[in-house]
Amino acid sequence: MTAEMDYDVVVVGGSSTGLIAAREAAKRGLRTIVFEEDRVIGRPEKCAGLYSIEGVKSLSIPVKGPYLQNIVRGAVFVSPSGKHFEVDASRDIAVVYNRERLDLYLAQQAAEAGAEIHVNTRVTEVGVSGQNLLVRTSDQIISTRNVISAEGRTATVARQMFPRYRSGKWLPIIQYMIANHGESHDMVYLYFKKYLPEFFGYLVPVDDEFGKLGVAASKGTQLLVDKLLRENFPHAKVVGIMSSAIYVGGPLEPMRVGNFFLAGEVAGQVKATTGGGVVTGGKAAEAAARHIAGQGTYEQLYRETLRELKGTYALRRLIEHLSPKHVDLILSSLADSGYGHVFANVGDMDKHRTTLVRALTSKTSIK
Repeated sequence: MTAEMDYDVVVVGGSSTGLIAAREAAKRGLRTIVFEEDRVIGRPEKCAGLYSIEGVKSLSIPVKGPYLQNIVRGAVFVSPSGKHFEVDASRDIAVVYNRERLDLYLAQQAAEAGAEIHVNTRVTEVGVSGQNLLVRTSDQIISTRNVISAEGRTATVARQMFPRYRSGKWLPIIQYMIANHGESHDMVYLYFKKYLPEFFGYLVPVDDEFGKLGVAASKGTQLLVDKLLRENFPHAKVVGIMSSAIYVGGPLEPMRVGNFFLAGEVAGQVKATTGGGVVTGGKAAEAAARHIAGQGTYEQLYRETLRELKGTYALRRLIEHLSPKHVDLILSSLADSGYGHVFANVGDMDKHRTTLVRALTSKTSIK
């Protein structure tokens, strides 16, 4: 099988990260092609679809589009004993998106910028050939100068190019779509339960009626999400189910070897405290595209985000060592002290470590 065509960039994976990488590369005049192994972009849906408005804007995604389900102004943290700590920003700070529709929109953006998108096509191998890289699929070999791996957890070609590649911790997650959740539609709810030591349970409302209820755990996930449903939403009905895995490890380094780039979940570019990676992965995608276009180096362009991810992972490691009693004490103390307005004023959904530091050093908090 001889190599076909010549591309500037091959993107492995049609996730949000891969599609943003393709869009950013193509709009810089680089001949770009995306290979996605699933038949339909965005399927199966893999997350709750909760993103900060500032994060969405930073990725050049219109806040309101066909993917918009809800707009959120804050969060309610529920302690193991049932105490509520509310952070209400009194303004729109986050959106809830239909992830499939969002990815389809990003695919449209990439295609309009000039990228080719091939679905139902799996990349099986990447090799070096002189100054180029050869990308093998089931039916062709592509010659390219650069490869951006946005393949997520599978990491097939990442393992080929990085012999010592080691991913961090992943947790299975089950998410129900429930009807009749009974909570405020413009707040997100986080449940810290004694039986959920690895990750909080959550409710992300879609509207007054429907919401996404999720639990992540290394084992017994189905039983645990059912228990959360019974305890907190006894009158709700399950109308849909999604299962996947979220990354809760640290960011991986190096992120690049030569002209082969890792971006998104495959590089651990995920907020370890929440498993969210669309914004941080999107920023990596843009940084990789700019590197290829000669507009800086990947490492330099992504330095600030990488530092934040490392801090967020350190924060998660700290939280992991807290007992339910300590979590309850902390959330109860925050609720009783009226600390919610401090977090509302200084909070940043995409920078958890920075938010904590700002809150603790706020003039209001130390009066």
